[in-house]
Amino acid sequence: MDIKKYTKWFFPLTLAVSIFGIFYVILFFPKRDRQMVRVEDEYQMYCGSCHIAPEPSNVPKGIWEENVLPEMAARMGYRYNDFNPYKYSIEENHYVRLSNAYPDRPILDSVTWERLRDYILSQAPDSVPNVPIRKGRASKLVQFDATPRKLGMGPSGGIVNIGFDTVNGRVFIGDVFGQVLEWEKLSPIAEIFESPVVSTVLGQDTLYITELGKMGPSEIPKGKMHRANSGVIPGMEKLHRPVYSQVVDLNGDGQNEILVCEFGHHTGELSLFVKKDSTFTKNTLMPLPGAIKVDVLDIDGDGKKDIMALFSQGREGLYAFVQKDDLQFDVERLIGLSPEFGLSWFSLLDYNKDGHFDIVTANGDNADYSNFLKPYHGIRLYLNNGENQFTEKWFFPINGATRVLADDFDLDGDIDFAAMSFFPDFENNPEEGFVYLENQDPFSYSFTPYVTEKAKTGNWLVMDKGDFDKDGDVDLMLGNFNMLKSLSFREENDFDILYLENRTIQK
Repeated sequence: MDIKKYTKWFFPLTLAVSIFGIFYVILFFPKRDRQMVRVEDEYQMYCGSCHIAPEPSNVPKGIWEENVLPEMAARMGYRYNDFNPYKYSIEENHYVRLSNAYPDRPILDSVTWERLRDYILSQAPDSVPNVPIRKGRASKLVQFDATPRKLGMGPSGGIVNIGFDTVNGRVFIGDVFGQVLEWEKLSPIAEIFESPVVSTVLGQDTLYITELGKMGPSEIPKGKMHRANSGVIPGMEKLHRPVYSQVVDLNGDGQNEILVCEFGHHTGELSLFVKKDSTFTKNTLMPLPGAIKVDVLDIDGDGKKDIMALFSQGREGLYAFVQKDDLQFDVERLIGLSPEFGLSWFSLLDYNKDGHFDIVTANGDNADYSNFLKPYHGIRLYLNNGENQFTEKWFFPINGATRVLADDFDLDGDIDFAAMSFFPDFENNPEEGFVYLENQDPFSYSFTPYVTEKAKTGNWLVMDKGDFDKDGDVDLMLGNFNMLKSLSFREENDFDILYLENRTIQK
């Protein structure tokens, strides 16, 4: 082939075809479709500036119209469907205004807003079916003995923390009334605090207790961190709805630092508290709302302790904080999902035993603006390619899944999962408040689900694992939180925990 002759005609011909194509689109492509392309770009631009923009088809039209769009409009400076973002107390409204969540002036013109609204509603379905069918898919749980128990801490069904200390084998339980007790002793171990106790961490024989402050969504910072029986830790007052803490020596200097997930509401942060003299100084690692869990590991293999953190509000995802210099971190988002997926927990594991950490997540928070049974809620397993790049390899649907724990519960050499749901299908499948997924074949991701009828009787907010009975296998404990008005039909359940005693090793 004569290349010169070919290129002589090819480029002019290509240019002519391109010009013709442009004029064809302008003259003959429907105006509505051309406009739709522009609206899609606007949707990604405006909604994607705050979070990963959800697929409009993932949420029913009625919920968009009644719940999501009013909040979305307010975030853009508009008032839609008479929604008032300042409907709280004087103090709450003060902090909401300080958050700058709702601009005083619109950030886009009314024509653009109406175009975005119409685009979303045109793409949203009337309903999103809760498929696949889940009722009857699980077998009866036999590996664990399930026993509901009352702890005698006062009114039952107010458990907001279960924390197992793997070093000393001690279990601490906190409730919404500010009480803390130790499992087995079943007696208070500290004074009664002013607000819910949401985190208990044992570090160097000291019990660190985190109290939440405001239980419901709030911008008011009233959380605190205490040393048991020693009072508030200096510098750790006015925390913004802290929900999770870790006490760890991150830089190897022999002095513990404290990581706090300040979940917040419109605003929040992942905070690192460093001791200086007799007080702790706060450093903000990430100023995002929804910080809900952290774990410490060596992410890049350089011998330094790094941080993995889950944010479940706003820019939802798992973030790696890789330590470079002394307590200085580079940040990278490893996994991200749009808000309707409701990321709420993660566990680290080496699923395929290749020497690289993998991640399993629970996504099912269903308490915000789109409360309906979502078919994309459940458990997701992400495998590491060896360069800390993650690919979703397995998904198991569970309505409202909010926690997942990974371990070899049956001691057969592979990883099983224990999943908990705070928002199961109460009407058709309430036993899936707890699901045990026994690994049958790790290579084909084949798991058998097991449930117990005892899970029907509670609303499970927290869960932890450990060898509670010290017999060599891993047990589970779920905390019942049954005090929401929307769950008043379940008030007859007069107990605090569901104890799942593993029977793999018989005493």
